[in-house]
Amino acid sequence: MLRELETTRLILRELRLDDASALQAWPKSPPQWQHQAMEPEEFTDSAARVRRYFEHRGEGSKRRLFVYVAIEKASGALMASAGLSRSGRSAASLGLSIAASHAGQGFGTEVAARMLAYGFEDLALHRICADVALENAACLRVMEKIGMLREGVARDCIWAQGRWWTEAQYAMLESDYVPQLRHNELSPERGRRRM
Repeated sequence: MLRELETTRLILRELRLDDASALQAWPKSPPQWQHQAMEPEEFTDSAARVRRYFEHRGEGSKRRLFVYVAIEKASGALMASAGLSRSGRSAASLGLSIAASHAGQGFGTEVAARMLAYGFEDLALHRICADVALENAACLRVMEKIGMLREGVARDCIWAQGRWWTEAQYAMLESDYVPQLRHNELSPERGRRRM
């Protein structure tokens, strides 16, 4: 089990099977998927998605998937999921999803910044990247706010929802990472670097 992470407003803990029903509730509305290069059907069975996570995450030093859910301290609501998908020993891709009911309140930035801290400080990653559909203006803003560098654009790189999608490619290296990116949104607690 992954250790819990904390920010000023959120508790982040590893995804569990009993989170499936809460996760199932948010992607039913178009705002959840219409700006993402995925098929809406990919969200139809959250329990199966959670089970696949446990099947494919890996264990110990071979662990490649680190998926968290974010729970708002004030309401107890599960309102985001975020993950790092490690490729090799020292690079990972960042993924992020915020419930439409919590959009526009800075939660995406808070969760993404905490995941960067976890990746660089706890997992000792060298590089974290993220691919974001150009139509997903909110997520593009999050990438800019957390200090990720836009490295380019992959044109017509994914076929989904009956059309081609173009994605902006972002990345941050460990040498770019500054713990002050936390913007006082994260608790003073810091993770230990593990190899």
